[in-house]
Amino acid sequence: MDKIITINNQPIKVKEYKGQRIVTLKEIDMVHERTEGTAGRNFRENRDKFIEGVDYFKVCADEIRTHKIMEISNKAHEDIVLITASGYLMLIKSLNDELAWKIQRELVNNYFTVQKLKKEYHKPIDKAIKQHFNIAETIIQATGVKPGLAYSVAISEAEKETGYKYEEYKKLLPSANHDVASFNPTQIGEKMGGIKAHAINTMLERMGLQEKKEKEWRLTEEGKDFGEEIPYTKNGHSNYRILWHEKVLEKLGGNRNDNV
Repeated sequence: MDKIITINNQPIKVKEYKGQRIVTLKEIDMVHERTEGTAGRNFRENRDKFIEGVDYFKVCADEIRTHKIMEISNKAHEDIVLITASGYLMLIKSLNDELAWKIQRELVNNYFTVQKLKKEYHKPIDKAIKQHFNIAETIIQATGVKPGLAYSVAISEAEKETGYKYEEYKKLLPSANHDVASFNPTQIGEKMGGIKAHAINTMLERMGLQEKKEKEWRLTEEGKDFGEEIPYTKNGHSNYRILWHEKVLEKLGGNRNDNV
């Protein structure tokens, strides 16, 4: 029998995909008492901030029916967006009323967190720390990601695996929030008056800040002063995407006439 969890007096059938509990955009609207389509609109408007396979899954209707992930109409043929716990927390940033805060706590504590408690496994502390710091070191050397950011992620992952908190150690890290890269080519183009993303990529390439390697943009040595390569996974394929520091806007602006 399907398990039902009630959130804000609304029944939500427990659903999992690839080992994670998920909810639909329609369910988010329902429990937050929003007009149907609100969550979908907010998701589309901020799509570039969500990582597929981490914050959401896009699953075809046939797969949903075959694996009985949830009930959908036999006439449905379009892909369906399934939101994970991290995606949900990002999505509701735009909902900041009192009800949103109440439902957020209720949904996270009673729907998403229950699954984590059920599967919780604590790895030995020393093994977890060494493993994630080794990964962080590799990423720093290979991509130029700032050490503070990489080590902060390593500690957070070790916390998840061991069940311990390392807040005092985090205080010793170089700032992970200082000048963190956050702009993609589309956002840079918007700030420069509506230049298309492909034109921005061309400018960055001509200035020697990035280059194409196996059909993917990668930072050059000079580019590492202006951007960071962030790992992502899409459709089971892992790679890196470049996010740029705000100071790249000044550099692009000063060379705009030569590179457009």
